[in-house]
Amino acid sequence: MRICFLADGSQIHSYRWIQYFSEKGHDIHLISSNESIFEPLHNVTVHRLPSSDALKRWGKISYLKTTLSNIIKARKLVRIINPDIVHAHYLTDYGLMGYFVHFPLFVVTLWGSDILVTPKKSLFNKIMAIMILNNAKLITCDSDIARNECLKYTRHYENVHVIQWGIDLSIFHERKSDYPKDITFTILSTRNAGPIYNLDVIIQSIPFVIKKYQNVRYILKFALTWNDDQESELRQLAHSLNVTNYIEFVHKFIDYNKIPELLYGADVFISVPSSDSSSVSLHEAMACGLPVIVSDIPANHEWITDGYNGFIVPVRNPEKLANSIIHLIEKPDLKQLFGKRNTQIIRDRADREKHMAHMENLYQQLIEKYK
Repeated sequence: MRICFLADGSQIHSYRWIQYFSEKGHDIHLISSNESIFEPLHNVTVHRLPSSDALKRWGKISYLKTTLSNIIKARKLVRIINPDIVHAHYLTDYGLMGYFVHFPLFVVTLWGSDILVTPKKSLFNKIMAIMILNNAKLITCDSDIARNECLKYTRHYENVHVIQWGIDLSIFHERKSDYPKDITFTILSTRNAGPIYNLDVIIQSIPFVIKKYQNVRYILKFALTWNDDQESELRQLAHSLNVTNYIEFVHKFIDYNKIPELLYGADVFISVPSSDSSSVSLHEAMACGLPVIVSDIPANHEWITDGYNGFIVPVRNPEKLANSIIHLIEKPDLKQLFGKRNTQIIRDRADREKHMAHMENLYQQLIEKYK
């Protein structure tokens, strides 16, 4: 099978998806306007386009010119590659490119905010979502909430499938009982520094926690594409609350295979965004046996039951977040029970091998249906 992906090569989720199919021996082509920061993959040919994002600071005209030029180049490349399938990742950029490439077997994968947030921002975005989704022969997303939102824009309900990004269970699994653990209670977040992820709320929870327990440490591990201004704002907030000494900001590159070591050193994982679909970071933490505290949004309810395998707190409520952290500090047996339940949930519902095998089957069905 020859698959042409339109995707951001610098994103780990794109990379891991493409990696699976390259390892299965398929002929893979990636058209991307961002350079990959990961190891080259076997059976993958990368076609690099100019970055339109980098030109936004030069003005809308330069940005639009580059975007249009990239669409034209992508169309020419697809004709040369002659794939069986064109698969775009993310609705509102590569999905739009895929729409204008106008390939018969067009697949689009939704990531979260591109379907949950962006189409609601303007009539233009809504129309764009309708055009792309109704043009796609297959649409995948990673949560029921994203699927339900998608169904508002497409009349082809049968084309929409929930496919998890999935967790590599050979890498992410419970830590061994003899794994060394610091006596300090460690609170970890590996979400991005963007406003939607509410890292400021995590920082604001610290004064409430240290009133009762001072032997705590917060680790904020940013995604690879962190923003210096956002980090500066978070540091200023920490300074104003006099809690800088309790926080470790981490934005260095950590090899994907080494992420479990970071998780094993934590006591609880925090993910409190205002909007999200299924979070891979959350699933990685659950697979490694961590209890979790998450925000009260629909996608989190698909994975976390309050008081059963974690705690659900109101969006942007630092005091409630702090109370849940304190509860886990005081109830180590509950922390362990939540972690064991989370490991099993991921084994049952988010095994990467199973979900990608299902995706491979959907590709084959699509080819057979329209050949």
